[in-house]
Amino acid sequence: MKKSHKGTIAAVCTAVVVFNFSSCKYPEGPKFTLKSKKSRLVGEWEVTELAGESTGGAEFIMEFDDDGEGKFTTSYSYYGYSYSYSTDFEWEWADNKASLEIDIEDGDTYEFEILKLTKDEMILEDEDGEEWELEKQD
Repeated sequence: MKKSHKGTIAAVCTAVVVFNFSSCKYPEGPKFTLKSKKSRLVGEWEVTELAGESTGGAEFIMEFDDDGEGKFTTSYSYYGYSYSYSTDFEWEWADNKASLEIDIEDGDTYEFEILKLTKDEMILEDEDGEEWELEKQD
């Protein structure tokens, strides 16, 4: 006698789809993705807008490593002089991966709510309610 596995296969497929839809929800997307949140986050991100304003020629880079470490780098020119600053940080998920907690090497801790996290675009909201729009560089 042959057993039918159609019901089992359908149940497994349904569970996978439900899990993926429920695990990907950020207010601004994506609605569906097969990539994990960590794989979308890891990499180098450039801040393109801060609080609705262009960065005005300044460059802000946030780099997230898969081991929970990272680096924040900023560079800008002012009256013909170039300035650069960087600091290391440690990051971890917070609020069931709805937020990022970033511990700067000087002892300050910041929490960012994730509004959007795709493979190419990320929108974060800082503790003051200001949005950071970032584009992935690598």
